[in-house]
Amino acid sequence: MKRGCAIIAVAALALLCGSALPAREDAKPGPWVKFNEMDGIVAYGRDNPRGFFKQGRFVGVIDLSVAQGENMMRDWDLYQKVFYMSKKTGPVNLPGLKATNDTRYAYILQGAPWPLQDRDVVSRMDYYYHKPTNEVLVKVQAINADYPIPKDVIRIRFCEMEWMLKPIDDNHLQVTYQIMLMPGGAIDEIPPSIMNMALKYVGIFTIQNIRKLAKQEKYRRPATVITQTPWPAELRSYAEDVAKS
Repeated sequence: MKRGCAIIAVAALALLCGSALPAREDAKPGPWVKFNEMDGIVAYGRDNPRGFFKQGRFVGVIDLSVAQGENMMRDWDLYQKVFYMSKKTGPVNLPGLKATNDTRYAYILQGAPWPLQDRDVVSRMDYYYHKPTNEVLVKVQAINADYPIPKDVIRIRFCEMEWMLKPIDDNHLQVTYQIMLMPGGAIDEIPPSIMNMALKYVGIFTIQNIRKLAKQEKYRRPATVITQTPWPAELRSYAEDVAKS
């Protein structure tokens, strides 16, 4: 338990507090490289052309149907409980940000170990459904919004996150959690070895937390997919890329 807490603290330190480098126009993402596996969850990383941090991908199995999993991904309570030290999650209601059935706006306030500053982010969440394969994509992107920033909190200006749900059978799905961010702030002393350690574990812990929540009765009730927006052809590369992993 102590070791797990220490690793989580390192993950928060690295993901929330490193400095970000400007994007290079000619840079391209590197290949996905598997560099950890724990509890049946596989972690991959690749070079991130937008900044200092590697991009992470984490793949595991959840004991739910895709419909149950998609319903779960619409529960605000989920996000506060699965992200380490999450302090607040919920919908954002601002002029010009009109939520629909498949587009929502979210606020997340993320804690950080002392003496680091907390981070927050305002994001747009788009839900897509690929009916031929019964797959769901939740694409999350940070947006600039006139939303109050709490005192001593740093606003994350760039974050891209994807959740992909793929059916295995009627009671199991494969979840892929992918993330790339530039968290702001400046702590240049973090060595690459700590950054690599963080990426090896932080997404695995997130999927482990989802597995625990998936055992709750409210997520195990019979369900149908709520999302109605078709998964756009230009975004199918996400699913194709995961299939190659």
